[in-house]
Amino acid sequence: MIWGHPTILFGIWGVPLIVALLIYAQKRRILTAERFADSAMIHRLIPFMGMKRVWLKAVLLMTAFTLLIVACARPRYGEYFEEVSVRGVDLIVLLDVSRSMLAEDVAPNRLERAKADIVDLLEKLKGDRVGLIAFAGAPVELVPLTTDHGFFKLILSDVDPDSAPRGGSLIGDAIRKAIESLDTVPNRQQVLVLITDGEDQDSFPEQAAEQAAEKDIKIITVGLGDNGEGARIPQRDQNGQLQFIQHDGQEVWSRMDEQLLRNIALKTAGAYVPARTTSYDLGRIYEDHLAKLAQGDLQSEQQRRFREQYQWFAGAALICLLLELTIPRAGSVQSVGSLAN
Repeated sequence: MIWGHPTILFGIWGVPLIVALLIYAQKRRILTAERFADSAMIHRLIPFMGMKRVWLKAVLLMTAFTLLIVACARPRYGEYFEEVSVRGVDLIVLLDVSRSMLAEDVAPNRLERAKADIVDLLEKLKGDRVGLIAFAGAPVELVPLTTDHGFFKLILSDVDPDSAPRGGSLIGDAIRKAIESLDTVPNRQQVLVLITDGEDQDSFPEQAAEQAAEKDIKIITVGLGDNGEGARIPQRDQNGQLQFIQHDGQEVWSRMDEQLLRNIALKTAGAYVPARTTSYDLGRIYEDHLAKLAQGDLQSEQQRRFREQYQWFAGAALICLLLELTIPRAGSVQSVGSLAN
């Protein structure tokens, strides 16, 4: 089974808490009633104190709650294949996941901002193949070229500084890894979108850009971060306290290397986007730079899909709620006069 939003399943941990609250509320009702009459008289005068109906209603409510959580997590199973049209652009996103991308001069931080804007870019890539390489001290191909943008988003959501091994930021190695991932295909434009703060540890990124240019691969660079003062890099200690990364007793300040990113883009006849600390739209970048590229011939391919099954769980939850509503909390209440007789 495939889950569209697996983190929602953590909500099931709230079911025991709700059960505990129901038990507490029921006991409070009984204790309050016992202040006015003994237990035998309570169950005759106040039928809602009968436990069978209360627990049956509670079980139905908890079952409905659990089923709704499962439905919201979007369970998918049942494989089928769909014919999709593939256009002529292959695009690989090179995403910097080094510690410096945690700097908060871009809200909420550079990495999370980049991930959100990559999602916006995907909305423009209808039919284009897209891949994802995360890099820090070494590049890692997380998503090979695919038209399954849903799978791409799923992997992207989990990207963090642990997605690539070792510290540092080797932009040149990431570009060379992307070049290896791109096969030479006629009538297909190949593009790299590099999102980084521009810091590099002697990986010769400009020489890597020249290799890309030789293969007619364009590079669009997006520079994130303050290119002036820079920003400190936050981290949590063992006690969860917020601190900032230090080197030789001094706090490390991360500054965006704008000139390097501009040179990389120029060497491939691409484009440099000086996002810095302001808002930018990767979807607009597509319209300004990628949509104008030669699209090549339309092709088609079979793509594996999984059927959405959330409706069955949502329907079962609705049935449980309707049943709960049809069960009265109590039976008919006997009058005091009839009890006296």
